[in-house]
Amino acid sequence: MGNILDIKTWKSFKIKDIFECKTCPSSVKVDLDDGDIPYVSRTAFNNGQAGFVNVDEPMISKGNCITIGAEGVYAFYQEKDFATGVKIYTLRNRHLNKEIGMFICTILNKENYKYNYGRARVLDKIKNEIIKLPVDDYNNPNWEYMEKYINIIDNKRDKKGEVFASKLKTINKTNEVDLDIDIEGWKEFYLHKLFNTSMGNGIDAIATTSDNPKYNYVSRDSNGNGVVGFVDEIEGQKTFPAGAMSLALGGSFLGSCFIQKEPFYTAQNVGILQEKEPLSIHTKLFISTLIRNECKIKYQAFGRELNSHFRKDFTIKLPVLMNGNDYVIDSEKKYSKLGFIPDWKWMENYIKSLPYGDRIE
Repeated sequence: MGNILDIKTWKSFKIKDIFECKTCPSSVKVDLDDGDIPYVSRTAFNNGQAGFVNVDEPMISKGNCITIGAEGVYAFYQEKDFATGVKIYTLRNRHLNKEIGMFICTILNKENYKYNYGRARVLDKIKNEIIKLPVDDYNNPNWEYMEKYINIIDNKRDKKGEVFASKLKTINKTNEVDLDIDIEGWKEFYLHKLFNTSMGNGIDAIATTSDNPKYNYVSRDSNGNGVVGFVDEIEGQKTFPAGAMSLALGGSFLGSCFIQKEPFYTAQNVGILQEKEPLSIHTKLFISTLIRNECKIKYQAFGRELNSHFRKDFTIKLPVLMNGNDYVIDSEKKYSKLGFIPDWKWMENYIKSLPYGDRIE
């Protein structure tokens, strides 16, 4: 078993057909004393937990289950018994353990893009939600496969003590990387001079289906490379090619910039950057990092967003080609009105020199 999932043979299941779905009893946290029972909320962080409380037995929900917040919509595996003060749903299955729970939560969280505060993930929707899972020879969910897969990526051992897979290794050494970059000679470039910039598809999540999924669906997210779903082909909509970069133009994750490795559609408020000449993934990673940092300084979610800027006046500073102590000048001024040329190779080599940079493909 490798680390790459082949989902072509996976089958669709309704949640209610493979899980028992219930609403948890709830109590108000401010009325509770500190204790040792995890308190689960709708937060997307810390496994959904917001502290520890002392609570009476009737208000305690049993662990070894998956919790889903009605509005927060995030799914987490809860190993221990817990309490909650909000509408939390639990999914239970006799096969469930920590590894299988983590696998299922990852699948469920890929469906988050379909929900928001106006379209809550209520219990009836959860019960009828369809997810794809690996199957055994009888077309039942292959729980053993899910458990083993999580153990592989977590570098765990089987019952015989054999390691499932070795950890990712790098030959690059941290102390050999010059992190003190001298940017004094770097020059400013407009983003639209470096890339072909355009708006994405602007497809609402509600308009997508996943009966026979074929393409990634990219939104304004800072996780999972911005990919929030795997959807069917949409008539009348073009996909953007693998290698193009997606850019969140607004919202909480404004400036999130990713290189997409598969053809994709986009949600609302996502920009597209396509190279004008072949660039390595290392060079594009270098640039995407600078874009993120620039956005933190000059732009603001729900205020000064990127929509009207990334195709017009958005700039970043880059290292430029030099001939000794002299700048190499392009007479055609392809990248800059002053003729400076980005040093693509320097950027590529810098990323390759970082720890694990040698493992980027």
